[in-house]
Amino acid sequence: MNIAVPVEMTLTQRMRNARHVMHWFGLLFRLAGVGYLLWGLAAWDAALLVLGLVFVLFPEFLGFVRHRQGKTYGSVYTYTLTDEGIGVTTAISTLRFTWAGVTKVREASDAWIFRIPGAASTTIPKECFTPEQDVEWRAFLADRGLVRT
Repeated sequence: MNIAVPVEMTLTQRMRNARHVMHWFGLLFRLAGVGYLLWGLAAWDAALLVLGLVFVLFPEFLGFVRHRQGKTYGSVYTYTLTDEGIGVTTAISTLRFTWAGVTKVREASDAWIFRIPGAASTTIPKECFTPEQDVEWRAFLADRGLVRT
């Protein structure tokens, strides 16, 4: 298997990645934010309202920060999925992870999420796969037993 998937890292894509990576923590932040907003409205406290807004929008804020920091790497990330592992190539760097280092592959509705200990989770949008690549990728995952839905 040798699948190359180029991904354009726009602000929207980074925010989507942050929401995928945060998963349950993002939901907890949002729930806490709603609580702070309601408390701030009941107490007429501007500080609680601002804190609530920060908590509600924290995943998007994290995506924005990552987008600003990631400009050094360029806007196109090329993910290479091989029998040996995952390669990530940017304008200035190349990273390689073996499948032994990947602890979990999770399928979301619009992306594949890879959990790699010691590194940030990696997210590849499904829309970037061609139909042939998708079939080959799913067959590989089924053979290895890596995927969790």
